[in-house]
Amino acid sequence: MANIPIIALLFVAFCVSTFFNFANAFGMPFIVVGHVYCDTCRVEFETTLSQGIGGAVVKLECRNRIDKSYTYRSKDIVTDKKGNYEIEVTGDYKESYCDVILVRSPRQECNDPTGKWRKTRVVLTTSSGVKGNVRVAKSLGFRKRTPLPSCNKVLKEMRLF
Repeated sequence: MANIPIIALLFVAFCVSTFFNFANAFGMPFIVVGHVYCDTCRVEFETTLSQGIGGAVVKLECRNRIDKSYTYRSKDIVTDKKGNYEIEVTGDYKESYCDVILVRSPRQECNDPTGKWRKTRVVLTTSSGVKGNVRVAKSLGFRKRTPLPSCNKVLKEMRLF
């Protein structure tokens, strides 16, 4: 008799999970969220000195895995004042590779796209095992032309220098 509440809870969890998968399959859009930053130390990863870039532009492109034709292309997306963005995407792109790509930075002193983080892949299908409709993209960065003087201290604290 004590197992009935546990069974009921598991059943409710299963129903909610199933609802979100079906809702996405029937038109509930994916929401891709991410962040664009200024790599103030030119190390190609975020540090405590990194700064979000408001007004930076990104776009999302999906290409067919076989013939590389475009299956989705977003309009240019502008980041908020903290460098964050959201892209709403309708549809399931199981047969496509989807990437968020850096387009441009409004900051003249920080507009060199990092070599490793010019783009980042996101999975936009319900059949991948990822639950829900929110997809979090890795941060994308632009490098500052010259590193900040305080970078050495931060990198030493991180035991990288």
